[in-house]
Amino acid sequence: MVQTLGINYPAIIVKDMEESLKFYERLGLKPLYVEPNRDDPESIVAVLYTGGGDSFIQLVGPRSPGSVNISEAAPGVGSMQYLSFNISLDQMDNMWDEMSRSGIQGSEQISRGFERLVFLEDPNGVLITLTAWGIEPPTDLPRALILQRASSLREQEGAAFIEDNHIEAAIESIRKDLASG
Repeated sequence: MVQTLGINYPAIIVKDMEESLKFYERLGLKPLYVEPNRDDPESIVAVLYTGGGDSFIQLVGPRSPGSVNISEAAPGVGSMQYLSFNISLDQMDNMWDEMSRSGIQGSEQISRGFERLVFLEDPNGVLITLTAWGIEPPTDLPRALILQRASSLREQEGAAFIEDNHIEAAIESIRKDLASG
């Protein structure tokens, strides 16, 4: 079986590359490069760095707004429901100020289990979620390990969803395991 190393990048079809690049830059993403699309010579691709190690997104769109049918794809089975970016809890707590300064409109902060979410849309109608954990995970512990342990704790408790208390207990449990060798 193949072992994946993580998400390489989601590719998002856009109607207007310039408008989309500006939107994602206001969210804090950094454009790395723009080049012709190897699969469609009438379009271009842009790769943006999302932060957090090797996390990227790719935008695919026409060289000139409206000049190519690639942006006419209708969502359906196999399309992306939303794109989620991890942010820190401190950033989440200051989200309204950040969004109003950068001209982005979004939902109020929503607490859902162990996550805090803000929903917004990019210029192409792609739903974006900015996601922070209610308990900030330590940088030296992989989030996947914390979620796996929190899930076990949730199941033992008979709870329906992972909540902040499961994350907190998972972190404590992992730390204890690491200390005991």
